[in-house]
Amino acid sequence: MTVQPGRIGQSNRGRPSGEQTATISQPLTFPAPKNGLVTTMDMASQQPGSATVLRNFFPTIKGCRIRGGSTKRGLAAGGGDLVSAFKYKYGATEKLFMATATGIYDMTSPAVPPATTAASVSGLSGGNWCAFQHTNAGVSNLVCLNGADDRRLFNGTTWSSPAITFPDSTTMSQLNYGWLFKNRQFFLKNATLDAYYLPVNAMGGASAVFPLGGVMKKGGSLMTGFSWSLESGDGLSDMCVFVSTEGEVAVYAGSDPSDANNFGLKGVYQIGKPLGKNAWIRAGGDILVATSDGLTPISQVFQRDRQALSLVSVSRPIEDDWRKAANATGGGWTLTQWPEQNLVFVTFPENSVVADTTFVLNVLTGRWSTISNWRALCYATLQGGLFFGALDGYCWQGDITGTDDGMTFGATYLSQFAPAGQFGQRATGTMAHMYFRAKTKPKVLLFAKADYDRTAPTFSGVTSGDTTSSEWDAGLWDVALWDGVSDQNRYDFRQNVRASGDMLAVGCVITSGGPVRLDVEVDLATLQVSVGEASA
Repeated sequence: MTVQPGRIGQSNRGRPSGEQTATISQPLTFPAPKNGLVTTMDMASQQPGSATVLRNFFPTIKGCRIRGGSTKRGLAAGGGDLVSAFKYKYGATEKLFMATATGIYDMTSPAVPPATTAASVSGLSGGNWCAFQHTNAGVSNLVCLNGADDRRLFNGTTWSSPAITFPDSTTMSQLNYGWLFKNRQFFLKNATLDAYYLPVNAMGGASAVFPLGGVMKKGGSLMTGFSWSLESGDGLSDMCVFVSTEGEVAVYAGSDPSDANNFGLKGVYQIGKPLGKNAWIRAGGDILVATSDGLTPISQVFQRDRQALSLVSVSRPIEDDWRKAANATGGGWTLTQWPEQNLVFVTFPENSVVADTTFVLNVLTGRWSTISNWRALCYATLQGGLFFGALDGYCWQGDITGTDDGMTFGATYLSQFAPAGQFGQRATGTMAHMYFRAKTKPKVLLFAKADYDRTAPTFSGVTSGDTTSSEWDAGLWDVALWDGVSDQNRYDFRQNVRASGDMLAVGCVITSGGPVRLDVEVDLATLQVSVGEASA
């Protein structure tokens, strides 16, 4: 037979024996984690710029920055856990208070530990306080309630307990929550569906009852309440909102609860069960309430039923972790804003399921991260600084220095997992390349992980901040140079790594130490991978 020119003999017997499949080496790019922590995405929906681990970083507009350390500022004389914190601010006076189960302590300028600070109010029976400020006639009072002791007022100098009389057998010690609505104090009573209110601008005296038993159809008791406006602040559209333990939300409009024609029910709506009486914050013109379903915007309850609210929850990116913590604790959550940094700290009781964790939200971007190693029970701010109460009566200042009370701490970032080629195609990561923005070159350990392995290696290399930095509140007094460079520089690292699987991710560990806070932000990363044949 004559072979035709240009024709090659074909065979269906497969690849000749001994011939190897060629592997392709290529870079896999991971953008800076500007989407923050995301733990709810499935394999096919991984978003570039997300992080599956973002521990001890604060989310920023560009990505994330490592948190500062912490130092002990005060010690309560009683030694009990500091379980709540609240602030008084009027004119030039600004004070920070923290409470144990038996006392309230002024932590504005406490004695330096191990010296202790005596209680400003002692002999108490509960420490789970709520507080709001009411100003009239040139006097501003911080109004505090805990459901176990008489209401306490602080006027900037002294504490007092003006009497309230009730139309029934209620006592002041049964009032567990309160808020201000159109210059009128409203209160909630322990384990009931009854609210009480005082006359306009009154600090005490005769109260009236406002029963909601016929409004809340699912029973339970009233847990929290607040004023809410469709505008970003108090205005003509202000409404009074009552929230029950069963997640029913009753919204009223008007100004005089004693006049049914002036104070009317606008509707009753359903959200998930609220996770604490102090578990809500104002965010612009909205209220965000921590519930068993997530961090729910009140503005959405008019438009969606409960099942659909989780789709618009602010905590949607970390829904799995949020629900895990909610199921483990059931209540006792608090939300605290740090306006100067646009951050919100979400705390919940210690538990073994989600241990040693604070959720952190950037309210400008809606991005999340977590904090560990602080074991904070409550947060507060004072003169722009961050403070938290913790175990054994210690008041700490956070995001300051480069260590946690002299001990180093690690910050971990792990990107989203991504396929190197088609789904099901095995790949091996061999070289990581990551960029950072920092004032001084950090020490960094790069690593790669495969197939949703979120564990992180330990790293003993410690990065110390620049003590000569001229940045206020970061540089050391008498050491920092006033004309020192405070601009960030860009650094990059290449390190050999090893991970094999269908989905790959790249990450880093930074260990912070030294007397000043680090200023390190994570940027773009790449992972060099070798892609083989599709796995069975």
